[in-house]
Amino acid sequence: MSLTSGETTTTRGRVMICEDEVIVAMDLQMLVEDFGYEVIGPFPGLREAFAALGDQRPDIALLDVRLKDGEVFPLADRLRDMGVGLVFQSGHVYDDEIHAKYPQAGCCLKPINPAGLRTALQTAETVGAA
Repeated sequence: MSLTSGETTTTRGRVMICEDEVIVAMDLQMLVEDFGYEVIGPFPGLREAFAALGDQRPDIALLDVRLKDGEVFPLADRLRDMGVGLVFQSGHVYDDEIHAKYPQAGCCLKPINPAGLRTALQTAETVGAA
């Protein structure tokens, strides 16, 4: 996917991507960069993502619910406490389950719809800035 005429390449913010499926992670990275964000990652597991928080602070996190080394919720809790906007993506978990614990988080079902992802990131950007 590439930018269409009239879209800007100005960096909007930093998005941490946590996704353990390599092809999906690459697609997400391309989409997020095309939307004008800087990407941190992608990270296939919790260990790598937690380690990255030592020297990088995202504005938004795009989180697959199930990573190679467990569910993403401990990382999501830490990111939420840091004021990072959250967007979850999964083919297995329903929105209401996530919204019960993370009421301001965005949710995208796999396979990802680019327009829905863009809207979720824009919403997370305002939530994280609040």
